[in-house]
Amino acid sequence: MAGRAGYFNSANMSSQEFSNVVQLIWTNRLLETSNLRKAYSEQVKICIEIGLSCVQEDRHKRPTIQDIVDKLNATETECTYASRNDLSLMCQIIKDDDLEELRELSSIDYRIVYHGKWRGSDVAIKRTNRRCSSDRLRNEFWNEVSNHAGLHHPNVVAFYGIVLDGHGGSIATVTEYMVNGSLRTALWKNSKSLGRHKRLIIAMDAAFGMEYLHHKNIVHFDLKSDNLHVNLTDPRRPICKVGDLGLSKVKCQTLISCGVSGMLPWMAPELLNGTTSLVSEKVDVYSFGIVLWEILTGEEPYAGLHYGAILGGIVMNTLRPPVPDSCDPEWRSLMEQCWATEPLQRPSFTQIAARLRSMAAAKKAQPYGN
Repeated sequence: MAGRAGYFNSANMSSQEFSNVVQLIWTNRLLETSNLRKAYSEQVKICIEIGLSCVQEDRHKRPTIQDIVDKLNATETECTYASRNDLSLMCQIIKDDDLEELRELSSIDYRIVYHGKWRGSDVAIKRTNRRCSSDRLRNEFWNEVSNHAGLHHPNVVAFYGIVLDGHGGSIATVTEYMVNGSLRTALWKNSKSLGRHKRLIIAMDAAFGMEYLHHKNIVHFDLKSDNLHVNLTDPRRPICKVGDLGLSKVKCQTLISCGVSGMLPWMAPELLNGTTSLVSEKVDVYSFGIVLWEILTGEEPYAGLHYGAILGGIVMNTLRPPVPDSCDPEWRSLMEQCWATEPLQRPSFTQIAARLRSMAAAKKAQPYGN
């Protein structure tokens, strides 16, 4: 068993003994054991237990698919917790005393985002109350750290480090500060000053950032105008960056849980109607189609519809925002391809970025390209 000399004879073992022995072998093999590796050996044990429970003779004792998904997601959470010390070695630990909070930018649940200073530099400080009992918020914090810390791209918000000694027991991430905040806020406040060319540049930047994430096998899972951040200080060239990776997933290993978070208007139909059980980068492409509509109109998608109508329309895969008659044909074509009914019909972000680059180059020479 487990492919090593001096193997164990499992013929007379109980199911529990079998899973315990396999876990022991895995643990011993990971000689340079870290907290994360210990968690992975526990994960192996749980997967074996799930497999054994699935083949029980009494079918009434077998788990449901939802039981299996819930248990696998729980093991992923345990690995996230176990990885905290390992993550601390991977990224900068910032002392809370080195931070200065200038003003509150937003507040939701037990999280508050501040514009602040870190040793003289402008930063965004996102604090999570450590005493919060919500597993979801703690999971999002450590998930964002694990997925964001190693990313370096001009169109992804820079990650500077984490704070573990915050006041009131809070923990925090420290990231790049974007002067004009979220894209949604910028569209609302600066709609008249954002010409077509600038909107194309913003969309192109976002596509570049998403292309990079997908190249890293990361699915954002919560792509919307609130989670794109902009700097409009250069009148000639806006900058847009992807941020807020708390819900992001590693594509190759993650199941979709039934309690998918995120704002409904941006959610791909396959996340709600049960047509797939695995995370796909195509859900981000669908969301990007809705973002393109936001950039085009400056409006909130489905603002006049009841929540139930939105939910029903997305589940049935029949609801899309109305496209203005004045919409550029190329923009309309790309937008509609992004929110195509079939995920496989949606383009990749490499294709999206190339098309937006071409459109931006063509618009630049036109009179309204400012």
